Amino acid sequence: MKQLDDTFRESLMLALDEDRHDDLVLMIANRLRSRQLVVSKHARAALPVNKDLCQPLCTNRLTQSEIQTFDIRDNGWHIIAVQSCRIAGAELFPFTVKDPDYRERIEDYVGSLSKYYGDESDMFGAYHRGGMFLDFQHLHEFRPECRHD
Repeated sequence: MKQLDDTFRESLMLALDEDRHDDLVLMIANRLRSRQLVVSKHARAALPVNKDLCQPLCTNRLTQSEIQTFDIRDNGWHIIAVQSCRIAGAELFPFTVKDPDYRERIEDYVGSLSKYYGDESDMFGAYHRGGMFLDFQHLHEFRPECRHD
């Protein structure tokens, strides 16, 4: 746990040094959420963001290296593990709304991926098209059927 705290602290300091204030807010929010703590409504109201905004990576454009390393080629939903605002793992989401027992299959799949990538990773559903992630949903709120292209 000490190593994770050091990594978190280093990530915060780097974001502060580079004036990446949006990343600072996101990292703190993710830390609070992972510890099941809450932010007061007054603090949330002071943030200049839409409540639906979620951008866990430094940029939503994938590098060629990320595309090759994590095999993110197909358009559609991927489940991504994020550590320190970088992709740590990615899986193409294998189900569609038309699959039988769709909701139950999602829950089982998400649970197994969360265990595989571990507690140190934040998990997201990310919609990929043409080398960019266009939409992010926290994994515990993941509803792929909400996106209609």
